[in-house]
Formats: sequence, structure tokens, C-alpha cells
Amino acid sequence: MHGLEESRFEAVAKVEEVPDEGTFGVVKATGEPVCLIRHAGRITAVSDTCTHQEFAMSLGDVLPDGTIQCAWHGARFDCASGAVRQGPATDPLPVYSVRIENGMVLVGPPCSRSGDGHAISEAWIPAEEMES
Repeated sequence: MHGLEESRFEAVAKVEEVPDEGTFGVVKATGEPVCLIRHAGRITAVSDTCTHQEFAMSLGDVLPDGTIQCAWHGARFDCASGAVRQGPATDPLPVYSVRIENGMVLVGPPCSRSGDGHAISEAWIPAEEMES
């Protein structure tokens, strides 16, 4: 089973490509747009499509409270769970499984729905990556 799960993760970016307290848009091999978020020493991965009106979340801002704000209409979502923190959006952002290996960010399958958002998947950035 472990091997099958491994094959569902793919390297999408170098850790250093994701700006500190910022976003980096990537596309999975399946064509799904993903927004990588670097905040407070961790990287999370959410859908790069706002659930309000399909605008790229990677064009938005990561705020100090751990939310990402869509640049178009100001909808805010929790960076880790995708839960809506401010309208006009009403549906949470899908969240993807994420890992860091050998300086690369790997994105896996979507996380299951949990409460007002999704199960949290976050990858803590190793100390040696933080310094670069």
C-alpha cells in the first residue's frame, strides 16, 4: 500500500521557489492548478482556483493571521484547512496532501472534507531550507 500512496505524490516546485509568507502557483500532471503557500515555516497546498468566482489564489496575499486572501473580491481562506474566513466565498478551498523531500515540494491527493474545511496537510520546512 505504501508504494501506491507514494506514486500519488509528485514534485511540483523547489522549496526556495515558494516565497516566504507568499504563494507559488503550480499545475499537477493531472492539470489541476495548485497554490503552494509558505507561512510560518511550513508549506501548504490548496486549489489555485477561488471557490467564489474562479480567480487564481496564487495572485492573492498571505496574511499574518494564517489566511490567504483572493486578490479579486477579497475572500479569505485558512491556509491549512481551506475554510472560509471571510466572504464572499461560501465554499472552502480544496486542500492537497503535501510533503517536502530533498528540497522539493511534493503534492499528493486532495484531503478529505473535515468540518468547515478540509483535513490539514502541512509540511514543515527543514532548518537548512529556511536559511537559503
